[in-house]
Amino acid sequence: MEEGPIIRICRFILFSATVAFAIAGTAQAKRTDDGTKLLKRFVEARLADVGGQTDTALSIYQDSLKRQPDNALVAGKTYVRAIETGNWQLALKAVRSIGLGGSLEKEMPGLLFSDAFRMQDWKSARYALAQLEELGNFAFLAPMLENWVALAKNRTSGVSFENLEKNRTARYYLEEQRILLLLASGENEDALKGLRDVVEKNDVRMSPVRMMAARHFLSLNEVGAAKEILKSQRTLAERRLLDIMEAGKSQLVAQEITPQVGTAYTFHRLSADLGSQRAPFLALVMAQIGSNIAGQTDFNQLVLGRAYTAANNGSQARKAYQKIEASSPYFVIARNAEIGSFIDDKNFTDALERIEKQIADKPTLPELHVLKGQIHLANKKYKDAAKAYQTAVSLAVDEQYQKPVLASYYLALGSAQEQAGLWPDGLDSLKKANQLLPDSANILNYLGYAQLERRENAEDAIKAIRRAHELRSSSPAIKDSLGWAYFIIGEHETAVNYLEQALTGQPHDPTINEHLGDAYWTVGRRFEARYAWKTAKLFADDSDEDRLIAKIDLGLSPELISP
Repeated sequence: MEEGPIIRICRFILFSATVAFAIAGTAQAKRTDDGTKLLKRFVEARLADVGGQTDTALSIYQDSLKRQPDNALVAGKTYVRAIETGNWQLALKAVRSIGLGGSLEKEMPGLLFSDAFRMQDWKSARYALAQLEELGNFAFLAPMLENWVALAKNRTSGVSFENLEKNRTARYYLEEQRILLLLASGENEDALKGLRDVVEKNDVRMSPVRMMAARHFLSLNEVGAAKEILKSQRTLAERRLLDIMEAGKSQLVAQEITPQVGTAYTFHRLSADLGSQRAPFLALVMAQIGSNIAGQTDFNQLVLGRAYTAANNGSQARKAYQKIEASSPYFVIARNAEIGSFIDDKNFTDALERIEKQIADKPTLPELHVLKGQIHLANKKYKDAAKAYQTAVSLAVDEQYQKPVLASYYLALGSAQEQAGLWPDGLDSLKKANQLLPDSANILNYLGYAQLERRENAEDAIKAIRRAHELRSSSPAIKDSLGWAYFIIGEHETAVNYLEQALTGQPHDPTINEHLGDAYWTVGRRFEARYAWKTAKLFADDSDEDRLIAKIDLGLSPELISP
C-alpha cells in the first residue's frame, strides 16, 4: 500500500508567541479584583487539568473565556479542552477569540471554514481558505475545498483539477477527489472510469471511496454498478455492505454523495493520515470538522471514534461508536472498536455486558461471538473464549463465509483451545485453519510452534515454521520460532543465528531473549546467556519469573529449558 504524504505539522504547543502577553495579562490582573479572581480560576483549571478532572477544567475555562474573551491564553486552553471533550461550539468560540488577537494556529481556519460551509456563507468560507493558505501547513487543502465550495454553490458547475495537480501534497489525494467530485456533479460515467482502476487495484486505503461510490449508486437504484464496485470484498465493511444489498435492503444503506458528504470526507481522510503520523490532537480536530459538516453519518462516527481512541479518550470514542446502528455496514467494525476500547481500559465487565446485549439483538451474527471471545481472551478466560469462538465458527460455516474468514476464525478458536489446555482439540482447529488458508504465515507459525512447545510432531512442526519463514522472513516472531525449532532438534549454532536476528527486530521481547539465552548457554556463551535471561526477566510475565531467576542463578538445566 502506498504511504501517505508526510504532512508538515508541529507538536501542538499553545501559543508560545503569547507568553509575553500572558505575563502582561497576569500583571494587569493583579491590579484589579476581577483580574485576581480570573487568575485564581485559571490556576484552579490548571490544577484540575493535572488531576485529570477534564470536565471541571473545561467548565472553568469556559467561564473564564466568557469573562475575558480577548485573553489568548485562556482561549487556547479552552480550545484544546473543547476539542478533547467534543464541545464543538465552545471550540469554535475559542478559535474566534484567538483570531481576534491574530494568533491562529495552522489548523484553526479549518474550523471557521466548516462553520461557514455549513451555513452556506461562501464569502466567509473563502476567507477561511485564504487564511488556511497563508498559515501554510494545511494550505494543500485549499484547492480541494475550493472545488467543493464551487459545487455546493452550483451543482451543475464544472470543477477544476489543475490546482490539485500543481500541489505536491494535494496531488496525493487527486484520484479520490476526482471520483467523488464527479459523482457529486452527476457525471457518473466518467466517475466509473476512474473507479474501475480503484476496484482492480483493490487497495485497502481506497476502501472508503469504494464504499461511498457504491452507496451513491444505490441512491440512484443502480444496484448492479454498486455490486461491481464491491466485487473484491477487500474489507469487512465492503463485505457487510454487499451482504446488506444481497438481503434486499439496499435503501437502508444508500447515501448520495453531496457536496457536504464530499467535503466532510476530505477532512476525514486527513484525520486518518494525521492519526497514522501520530498527531492525535490534529486528527481529532479534522474528524470534528468533518462531523460539523456532514452530521452524524455512520462513517463520520467511525472516523470520530478512531480519532478519540488515538487520543486515549475511550469514553468519547465509545459514544461515537455506539451511534453506528445495526443497519450500517460499519456496525461490526464499530462494535469491534468499542469493545477494544473497553478492553484497553481493562473494563471487561462492561465490555461483556455490551456485547451480550448486541448478541441478544443479533444472535446469529458470527462477528459478535468473535468479539465475545476476544473479551474472554483478554481477560485470560481461555475456556470461555474457546466456547465463544466455537459458536462463531459454527455460525460462519452455516453462513458459508469465505475461506480466509473461516480460517481466521479457526485460528482464533485453536489459539483459545491451546491456551485453555484443550489439546488436541486446539491442534485440530489449527490444522483446519491451515487447510482453509494453506499459505498463511501466521497460521503456519502458530501451528508449528504450538506443537513444538509440546515436543510433538517435531518434523511436521518444523516444516510448518520453515514455510512460514519463507512467506514472511522479516517477522521477528517467526524468526524466533524457527530459531527455537533448530534448538529443539539440536542444531544450536543455527538456532543462535536466527534468534539473534529475531532479537534485532524485537530487542525487549521476553520470549526471544529467553530462547536466545538458552541457546547461548548451550553453545558455551555463558555471560551472554545470563544477560539475555536478565533482559527477559525485566519484561516477562510473573508465571515465568521463577524459571528465569533459577537460570540466572544456576545456569541452564533440562527442567529449566524454555517451554
